[in-house]
Amino acid sequence: MTGKIILGGREITYELTKKKIKNINLRIKPDCSVSVSAPSRISKQRIEEFMRSKQQLILFALDKYGKASEAKKASLLKSGQKVTLFGESYTVILLKSDKCGALLSNGSLLLLTTSENDNALNEKIFDNLLKSHSLTVITQLCKKAHAEYYSWLGIDFPVIKVQKMKSRWGSCIPEKKILKFNTLLSLAPLAACEYVVAHEFTHFLHADHSERFYKELEKYMPDYNSRRRLLKNIL
Repeated sequence: MTGKIILGGREITYELTKKKIKNINLRIKPDCSVSVSAPSRISKQRIEEFMRSKQQLILFALDKYGKASEAKKASLLKSGQKVTLFGESYTVILLKSDKCGALLSNGSLLLLTTSENDNALNEKIFDNLLKSHSLTVITQLCKKAHAEYYSWLGIDFPVIKVQKMKSRWGSCIPEKKILKFNTLLSLAPLAACEYVVAHEFTHFLHADHSERFYKELEKYMPDYNSRRRLLKNIL
């Protein structure tokens, strides 16, 4: 069932599903679609009251995903383009080659491609570089945090993994001694990346986001709040 509601002067279309659940659930997807699931007998008025109470969150998410979508459409890799990875600027140099690959050297991002005009191919090559570079940099940051603080608390150095994530910057799997990080951290300042690393290491001590968790994090990183705010500007 499709419904429409005015939020902040904007008409929002949403998909409503009623099922055997206790609470109203709201989900906003990266494609800017809004879906609501609600208890079978709840009224449309109550559902829209709930959505109005979440107006700020809904509009923020739609704006964020909308900007990300526009940025993706405009992300045609070409020679001379500037990209910033972990706070360092690189100039893209696109070269036609029999083999595909990419490397970072002396402020340049050299991208070898079999077709300079195949943006899908070039984005894939770039993503592969991003993954390998992110693993290298984030592993270094993890080693630094571990040596400076977390090793002294009896935490073994974990397995470090990187991958694309839709809704989080990192995750901790204590029972497997694994830390995972979002490759999009490469678009953030180094100080913000250091915060995410410390945040995930602290989860080895406290699984939740309790007051004890943040007090422990603050012992190692007193300015964690200002570093965390840097992530808000990243798509």
